[in-house]
Amino acid sequence: MKKKTSETVIVEGRFYTIASPNGRVLEVANYNPESGAAIQLWDYAGAQWQQWTFVPVGADTYRICNRFTGKAIDLCLGGTADGTWLHQWDCNTGRGQQWKLEPTEDGYVRFRSVLAGKYLDLYQAFSGNGGRAQIWSDNEGTNQRWILKDVTDKNAIRPSAAQLEKREKEQVEEAAQEAAKAAKKAARKAPAKKSAAKTTATRTCRAKKTAETSAAETAAKPRRTRKSTSKSDETT
Repeated sequence: MKKKTSETVIVEGRFYTIASPNGRVLEVANYNPESGAAIQLWDYAGAQWQQWTFVPVGADTYRICNRFTGKAIDLCLGGTADGTWLHQWDCNTGRGQQWKLEPTEDGYVRFRSVLAGKYLDLYQAFSGNGGRAQIWSDNEGTNQRWILKDVTDKNAIRPSAAQLEKREKEQVEEAAQEAAKAAKKAARKAPAKKSAAKTTATRTCRAKKTAETSAAETAAKPRRTRKSTSKSDETT
């Protein structure tokens, strides 16, 4: 199946770069294979995590999957508002992973989300390395225009053993940091509970002492004796 977009012909099973007008391309940040990894802009280095294949799901509509991770560009949490981040996620049939390709008259292509009706865009129009991909309403800006280039037949770089080892180490460190944050958060909550329990115990103790004091004072007071009056006295 072929679909012409300006000067590029989309062929199922082939791989493409998705470049901004300045030449930087969309990639999976830090060649992270996990679902939820960010989609960002970076200088092209011929890497597999910078290459994408287009899986047809309807007329002029595709799921865009990464060559290295096999996962699709997806709307974070299924969001449809301006500014919703794009990340990668396991491929599914949801509309949050479906994109309409719209060629422009000036030779570019735009990607419109089927779910949101908004366009693949760069946060604050930043086109430098690390620029985050998001969706935004149509604004005719260059940050919503892209160039597709077939790179299937070129040697694609995979992460080296050192890079994979580094990434694995980073993931371990990230997990440790998250665990430390969770533990710290739990530790902050614990004193509050203890303090509340202590306050309740103090109040109970005070109430008990007050009750005991009141009882003691009552016991110490002499009882009044009621003078009885006999009928004979009344007669007299």
